[in-house]
Amino acid sequence: MLSDGREVSLYTVSNGVMSFSASDYGCTLTSIVLPDSKFPACSGKTVDVLLGFSTLEGWIQDGSCFGTGVGRFANRIGGCSFTLDGKKYCLDDNDFGRTLHGGFDRWEKMLWNSRIVSTEHGLGVEFFRRSPDGEQGFPGNVDVSQIYTLDLNNRLTIEYRGVTDKATPLNITNHAYFNLKGYGGGSVRDQELWFDSSHVLEIGEDHIPTGKRIDVSGTPFDFRTPKLIGRDIEGVAPGYDHFFCVEGYTGDGSLREFCTVRDPASGRKMTVKTTQPGIQLYTANFIDGIKGKNGFCYSNQGALCLEAQGYPDAPNKSDFPTSIVRPGEEYHQLTSYCFEF
Repeated sequence: MLSDGREVSLYTVSNGVMSFSASDYGCTLTSIVLPDSKFPACSGKTVDVLLGFSTLEGWIQDGSCFGTGVGRFANRIGGCSFTLDGKKYCLDDNDFGRTLHGGFDRWEKMLWNSRIVSTEHGLGVEFFRRSPDGEQGFPGNVDVSQIYTLDLNNRLTIEYRGVTDKATPLNITNHAYFNLKGYGGGSVRDQELWFDSSHVLEIGEDHIPTGKRIDVSGTPFDFRTPKLIGRDIEGVAPGYDHFFCVEGYTGDGSLREFCTVRDPASGRKMTVKTTQPGIQLYTANFIDGIKGKNGFCYSNQGALCLEAQGYPDAPNKSDFPTSIVRPGEEYHQLTSYCFEF
């Protein structure tokens, strides 16, 4: 329950093999529970591969977006402003001269409406609300939903939808922190990552894209052949926080296999498919000392985030895939995470 007396709900969805839980507070994925292959299947032993907290208070106090839905605009907008149709819109400065994940009035700290749903992607829960005109500084009343479902193939799908009555940027993602060893498993440096991506966005010292796409050949960003996350991470200290472009992206809504993560020790694997134009890889570079589930103290690079989304700072970069949604259009994106164990 929140301090104002509103009740917070937690949903758990299972396919009989694995499950996930999600809360209407911030559209938050609170757990992804897989069978633990180290034990016989009949033992009932499981492992939770999602970092987070054991109590609601943890998410209320946290500022690191553990498993939360992020919008209206995920990632960064440079200069805390953008111009649309000749009008300048000023946003919050919550990241040293940038707007990060929507500013101060974040969606992750809001209580959403919710309902159980069954879709072509499985059984799950839909979180929905109206983001009013002017919220976070963005124009337009936006009716938005985030739908989390699980199917019988151990595929967790997140579907994002939004419609607006004024032209506005819209870029929604989920900020799950994954560790296929389990949330208390330690560093992800020894997990194997593959990206179908030959380019990343160049960023300046302000972490805003310059507009240039960099060929990954011969750089720490080349994951086209699977490699351990830690192999080249020292070359991008304090860790990865970069946008990888989807190979051959056309904007046609196709769900593309873009990324795999594998933990060699346990054999667990996660495959990511998305309709989005890219993924922000973040290796949890600033979570050291945060006390999480069951009091476990997290460490930097104890997880990785694979934030499928539109290009950062797209409202200020005309040559990036557009993030602008206009009246009569629908924002619709899909990202799926398929687990093997």
